[in-house]
Amino acid sequence: MSTGTGRVTMADIALASGVSIGTVSKALNNRGQLRENTREKILAAARELGFSQGGNTSSASDVITIGLVTSDDIGRFSIPVMYGLEDAFGPDQASVLVSNSRGDLVRERHCVETLAARNVDAIVVMTNLTGPRAPLPKTSVPIVYVMGESADEDDMSVIVDQEQGMLLALEYGAALGHRSVAYVAGPRQQFSARVRAQAVQEHVGTFGMSLVDDRVLYGNWSEAWGRQAVQMLRQRMEPADLVLCGSDEIARGVTDGLREANISVPQDVAVIGFDNWAPAAHHSRPPLTTIDMNLEELGRAAGARVLEAIGGKARPGVEAHPCQLIVRDST
Repeated sequence: MSTGTGRVTMADIALASGVSIGTVSKALNNRGQLRENTREKILAAARELGFSQGGNTSSASDVITIGLVTSDDIGRFSIPVMYGLEDAFGPDQASVLVSNSRGDLVRERHCVETLAARNVDAIVVMTNLTGPRAPLPKTSVPIVYVMGESADEDDMSVIVDQEQGMLLALEYGAALGHRSVAYVAGPRQQFSARVRAQAVQEHVGTFGMSLVDDRVLYGNWSEAWGRQAVQMLRQRMEPADLVLCGSDEIARGVTDGLREANISVPQDVAVIGFDNWAPAAHHSRPPLTTIDMNLEELGRAAGARVLEAIGGKARPGVEAHPCQLIVRDST
């Protein structure tokens, strides 16, 4: 794949060596765990293609400029995506300009139009809210949507396969021998909360488990709701030996509520979260088993789409990326 810029990128090396852009990044930056033969294959492909990581080989005019428009005020989702986006290029090949839409659609459109007028090479639009969204007006530069997919099938979108993530949690819970599952969800009006809950309701029986009272507890994305949900589970519902949660914040509240009720995690009840958000997952008592949305990989995939579009080979449609199970002490 040629980017049309005359530069050799990580995407070119990935194609030549038959691995992902993320694996190329690990090899070139000497980080992560890779088999030595894989690392050598990647480095050989880089040398053959003439790839250079030296900062003295690129001028300012050679650098690809990407605008990242996000509604994420605290960087919880956008920073990992930005890291992955940068990893899709060499360390001196791209510059990412971040603009915050604050969740306002008018402001988002203004950010996109401003970036396009400043002649960035591409724009990545990211929202905290997943699910189909209204497309932005077409601009003179390519737009890639991340997490929230464009409703226009001619646009390029890269999303998280949230259903697959919840199936990982169910499969793991069943492998541990759990049979009775409670599900504590986020707000019913939000797509993420509904799609995760629907995955549990539709597939829990497939793994030989049952959903207590055959219902989902909807609330909000907070620890306070997790603690409240524990009270509801104890007062109104049949016992569960596994509590699945729609987010790590909820799961941390659940573990707090169970501990306050002298119910041991994981000896009496196991708890699984969703997000792998470090402040909640690592600092929960005990640390949370959770589903990681692989946001850096999502950013790398968006970067690959950007490179294809810049090279005149834009690939429209929705690309869903899998989640990963992270096992810790709560199970």
